[in-house]
Amino acid sequence: MGCDPDKLAKAIGGPGRLLIVTHDNPDPDALVTAAALARFASATADVKSRICCEGVVGRAENRALKRELRLKLMDATRVSWKRWPKIALVDCQPGTGNNAFPEKRAPDVVLDHHPLRKSTRARMTDVRSDYGACATLMAEYLQAASISVPSDLAAGLCYAIASETQDLSRDAGAADAEAYMRLYQQADKKMLSRIMHPQLQQEYFSTLARALRAAMTHGNIVIAHLDEVTHPDSVGLVADLLLQRIRITWSLVTGVWKGDLYISLRTERGDAHAGRILRRVLGARGSGGGHSAMAGGRATLKGLDAQKKRELPGQLAQRLIRIVTRRKDASLKPLLDDGAAASVCKPLKRDV
Repeated sequence: MGCDPDKLAKAIGGPGRLLIVTHDNPDPDALVTAAALARFASATADVKSRICCEGVVGRAENRALKRELRLKLMDATRVSWKRWPKIALVDCQPGTGNNAFPEKRAPDVVLDHHPLRKSTRARMTDVRSDYGACATLMAEYLQAASISVPSDLAAGLCYAIASETQDLSRDAGAADAEAYMRLYQQADKKMLSRIMHPQLQQEYFSTLARALRAAMTHGNIVIAHLDEVTHPDSVGLVADLLLQRIRITWSLVTGVWKGDLYISLRTERGDAHAGRILRRVLGARGSGGGHSAMAGGRATLKGLDAQKKRELPGQLAQRLIRIVTRRKDASLKPLLDDGAAASVCKPLKRDV
């Protein structure tokens, strides 16, 4: 499918402003796709835009990206949807449970790279599940419309594509590589470095220490429950880090934020259909989705007593092990031995 910039411009054009909705707790791909669509709307239809979402931008790199692009995000819980004549969803679709868009209304535009849902309806829908990043799709629209890309937006698009595809190694295709290489030539390299290497707060190291103490393994599967987290981005961050351990093919990490259990699943297997597997793991307990090698989801803890809340992460872990291994044995052992686990929080001796 090729880009039709005239069709997109027509879908978002007309009187009034455009509201661009991302998924909750937006990642770089969602944030930059929204910023690029705002650029497209201004250049082709003379339409002003606002970006909105629920949740937080928590990860240090994501906060740096938001700061560098000077993005101002509206709190979706305060949006009066009837006052917005034009609404676009990016990096998500209606009815998925991961965005604030009201289910009874159809958006004007849906731009996404997750598998197309049968229920998705919009004036214009462009969903390409063979793309590794939604930012790639939006970069193609800018190019097709001959819209110049400022160096800061080019840097943001590069980072979004790289972070979403782990430097073009995960769920990436030729379109992602082509867009990245083209945009990199235009990108503000110093800005890109500031986004990729931000200063890290104490909570990053505290979360990492908790994750290492909690991590358990079963063969090539690593699992960790983080209990309460300061922002849901921590769950995906730890899942990515644990997957780097040698001889690990799967990582499942859970954490609690604002009464919900957040789940991230990662795999080194490109043909594993992680999104489908996570939906099987969650069952009726929650919702989730993703791509071949990465997936995320959420399960509500409301209505569960304290014991069931404690047991749920372990139940999901056991279910994953049985699905992946097709065996009844789901025994676990610590990722670190007792000495290594204890040393995670042991203060270093100061030289005298």
